[in-house]
Amino acid sequence: MTYRIRFHPLVARDLDAIVRWILGYAGPDIAARKLAEIEEAIATLRDTPHKGSIRDEIAPGLRAIPAGRKAVIAFVVDDEAAEVLIFAVTYGGANWVSRSKARGR
Repeated sequence: MTYRIRFHPLVARDLDAIVRWILGYAGPDIAARKLAEIEEAIATLRDTPHKGSIRDEIAPGLRAIPAGRKAVIAFVVDDEAAEVLIFAVTYGGANWVSRSKARGR
């Protein structure tokens, strides 16, 4: 079964901030490559939504996976709806736990 990917409304802001930050120190080619790595990691959740570490101590059902070398994607799986909800995407050591909690998980 293929799962649908949904995004918390603030994930677009996460991705924009990541790209702007990388642009500032590494330029547009690296920023585009890192964004593509993150997008590829998210896309894999369509077919394998239950991968990653379950972080119930943070919030029930919350999972996290790495994307590339410095990004973390926090998400929950809704099997009944066949959906993966991306709660937060962080980069370079940003606190994905706090961000996920603030967004309702």
